[in-house]
Amino acid sequence: MKTTPARLLLALAFAVASAGVLRADERGSRLGAAMDAQTDITDIAPLPKHPGGAAPPAGKPDRRNRDRAGGDPAEVAGLPPLPLAAIGVVDSPSSFCTGTVIGPRIVLTAAHCVFDEYGNVRLPESFLAGHGDSGTQVEARIVEAFVPPRFNLETFNKTNDIDGLDWAILELDQDIGEITGMVEIAAFDRKALKSYDGGSRTFVQIGYGEEDGDRVTIRRDCTVMEAWDDGTFGHDCGSVSGDSGGPDLALIDGRWQIIGIESAEIDTDNLHGVDMAVSASSFAREAARHR
Repeated sequence: MKTTPARLLLALAFAVASAGVLRADERGSRLGAAMDAQTDITDIAPLPKHPGGAAPPAGKPDRRNRDRAGGDPAEVAGLPPLPLAAIGVVDSPSSFCTGTVIGPRIVLTAAHCVFDEYGNVRLPESFLAGHGDSGTQVEARIVEAFVPPRFNLETFNKTNDIDGLDWAILELDQDIGEITGMVEIAAFDRKALKSYDGGSRTFVQIGYGEEDGDRVTIRRDCTVMEAWDDGTFGHDCGSVSGDSGGPDLALIDGRWQIIGIESAEIDTDNLHGVDMAVSASSFAREAARHR
């Protein structure tokens, strides 16, 4: 039986947002190619998960250490620069989330970022691409949003029934992708996700968590702790409020690609406060249709 405490959403407060539905069209590019999982990964049944309640409540700073070790923040161990210009703040008057440019005027974020605290859908105001201490690389107004029709905030908070639907596609009022760059999506199955278990098989998580305000946080050497059949996976990055919708990036074919986005914190039968992400397999096809 599932436990009932509401999970910690990683949006700061609740993103104040309305949504009409973008009509899918045939624009868009191919999905990022998924890498084959290592053959020695044992495909055992995943640990049951439950709505979380073990992390600091939304709106409170998280005191865990976050990686800010020297050098250019866009570089990871001499690898290609991270696409920080394409990652930014999904901004509302009283809250914010993180989003990523995936098309000329399309941004990917979490579905719960376009709901208010009463479960009503409201449109965020703007997207601040490449936002940082020195300003914003480009700002655009958010004019439309697509949320999976079956997503319901109350159901998401209290159950595990629709976790894989916590994604949203935002349309901007102008093309910015040529300025910021556009990040590809790599749709992995459960076995491939579980292969990201350490060593050279790790990923990077990026977000605008609440305690740093205008400063983006890069968490390196993240590993997958568990992957579930509903299109979600648990990891050890340490996400906090404000990181919702932020990308989990893996280096694939020499390019950083999105393998998931930040969603919430959940519990399993023997682990508490596990960071949960929505796998790119949940949204890759629809995202390609909107691009």
